[in-house]
Amino acid sequence: MGVSLRPQRLKHASLWLRDKAYFADLVKALNDFEDLDLVVEVARLPPDARGEVHVTGWVPASKVHQLTSTVEKVTEGHTEISFSDPELGKEVPSLIRHNRFLRPFQKLVESFGTPSYGEIDPTLFAAFSFMLVFGFMFADVGHGLILAAFGVVAYIMGGKTTERRGIFGYVLESGGLLMVCGLSGVLGGVLLGEMFGYHVSFLPSKIVLPKPVRIVLPFSPLKDPMPMFRLSLLVGTLDISFGLVLNICNKLLDRKLRSAFFEGFCWLWFYVGLMYSVFSYGVNLMALTGDPIMLWGILMPLSLMLIGKLSLEGLDGLMHFVEQMISTVSNTVSYLRILALSLAHSIISSLVLEVGGHNLLVAIIGSLPAIALEGLIVFIHSTRLMWVEWFSKFYHGKGTPFKAKVLFDWEIYGLESPYLEAIQTVGVRHPA
Repeated sequence: MGVSLRPQRLKHASLWLRDKAYFADLVKALNDFEDLDLVVEVARLPPDARGEVHVTGWVPASKVHQLTSTVEKVTEGHTEISFSDPELGKEVPSLIRHNRFLRPFQKLVESFGTPSYGEIDPTLFAAFSFMLVFGFMFADVGHGLILAAFGVVAYIMGGKTTERRGIFGYVLESGGLLMVCGLSGVLGGVLLGEMFGYHVSFLPSKIVLPKPVRIVLPFSPLKDPMPMFRLSLLVGTLDISFGLVLNICNKLLDRKLRSAFFEGFCWLWFYVGLMYSVFSYGVNLMALTGDPIMLWGILMPLSLMLIGKLSLEGLDGLMHFVEQMISTVSNTVSYLRILALSLAHSIISSLVLEVGGHNLLVAIIGSLPAIALEGLIVFIHSTRLMWVEWFSKFYHGKGTPFKAKVLFDWEIYGLESPYLEAIQTVGVRHPA
């Protein structure tokens, strides 16, 4: 299992078993096969049925030949099996597999909703987005290294432990997430110059972000909060802008070209122009009126977006247009929680340092409870930004999960005969 940007391509399988004597062997073979979403029909089939048993469902396109050879072997050729591409408009389950490192982020994505078949799977992008936001909320080289080290231990133990229950099991499964969070905190700490409450310059020279951003790194959020204010807005701008790029990609994949332009590209065009104006002039509207960005970066895309919304959705498009404009501003403002949490982090680190008499060892030991508490709070806020502010720009998450091994298990029913005459369709999930 590697990294996938979309759910795996599936084929719809239709299998007819012509001789019920092979039914038990067929079911055992299908149960041993990986990645199947099937339903078995064994009775009250129509008079013109092409066999004694009908098996229908979904199989990854990459495993069609393997499934065909397996079925023909165990039934000695007493089967008729065919595969077809998903029909347009038909509900298709989404099969998503990621490596163990990305699996915690996959769970975060699926907690919001399963990607639809054909929709971009945001798991990989969510890892980078989460790292960007978490890193500046939890910016501290020392705290980040401790959290990353804990993540490495959890990741190693998780690979060796098969028994995973309760909160301990969840922590072991989240080793990759903890490593990403810790390393992002280290990177944020390097850029801001924070380590266990000390303000330290790790960079060989200052990093100057040019106009209109105008931020000089490193700086102390506690002593100089205004650059952190601008940095929080910059993180929000980058995150939301990338979400709008993914919005365009999803619409292009669905071949909704008009929607991709009017609802995707124009929205991105407007948002970049708006945030450029905010960084340049703040809320000074009088100064903005004399800049060409007002016409070409804000009014022009707004007009095109409104025209497109009305042409695509009628009067409902006007309401959706207003809603999107409001959400664009409010979602960006929500990223100012980065400023609030970074200030809280700096204050707590400074207090621990003061109480410990500026002793580094005491500061390290005393920071452990703070790391646990702050890490949890920052994790919650980072997840909230991802679900509400970021996902709302491109992700629907209304897909149907792929149900591996949806086969009947005759032991559950207490039946000795592998052939059921009493029921028509059996859809009991096979134990994982």
